[in-house]
Amino acid sequence: MRKILYILISGLFAVSCQQEYLPEQALGECVLELNLSRTNRPNATTRAVDEDLAVSIFTDGMLYKYYPAGEVPSKIVLDILEGGKKTFVIQAYTENQDTWQNANSGKGEGCYFAEQTIEMEYDEFKRLDMSVPMTNYAVSLELPPLFDVLFPHYTFSLTSGNRNINISQKEKAYFDIRDGGFSYALQATNMDGATHSHSPIQFTDVESGKLFLLKYNYDSDATSGGIEIEITLDMETEETDKDI
Repeated sequence: MRKILYILISGLFAVSCQQEYLPEQALGECVLELNLSRTNRPNATTRAVDEDLAVSIFTDGMLYKYYPAGEVPSKIVLDILEGGKKTFVIQAYTENQDTWQNANSGKGEGCYFAEQTIEMEYDEFKRLDMSVPMTNYAVSLELPPLFDVLFPHYTFSLTSGNRNINISQKEKAYFDIRDGGFSYALQATNMDGATHSHSPIQFTDVESGKLFLLKYNYDSDATSGGIEIEITLDMETEETDKDI
């Protein structure tokens, strides 16, 4: 029994001695300079990092650093072993990925996301410019002058997927590109109490990051009651006209 115990103790002592003399590996501070901005929105940011964007950095399949919106530094220090290099996945996004549909009383809001993979070496300085696009799209309504006077009561409805939303003049509703488009319908009651409406019209040519502006105009030549619909893409020349 004493012999076995002596061997075990000696073995532990030898291991501890070997660990004490292992050389330390130095860590290098690699600096990543970020320039992040959202795209597909009217007002571009002038800051190095858009204050509405959060950043997550992954390496080896694990979350390495996280910065919430408003707290993302323009320069981030990444630790890498001396003489080595590492691959990092940078994600920049608004923190409404799962909640954007519920914002603004169910009308939604813009949702932004981008991902980029970079490789950093020991003691390296690298600048990363990322444009973070909107991943959903918006629909807005524009009515002709005096419409609310001629038609004191109106309802403009939008349907996409399992969402049915009513919007008014100049309001926006946001939808998921994966739902394959939207349908829209207008019902209006004039000063005499007569109701004018059209059946829902389907629009499927949607793109993420776009604002689809539905413009109603008076048209005396239209056979469907004197109203014409014009669909335009914000900052685009393409348009689709429909008579009702």
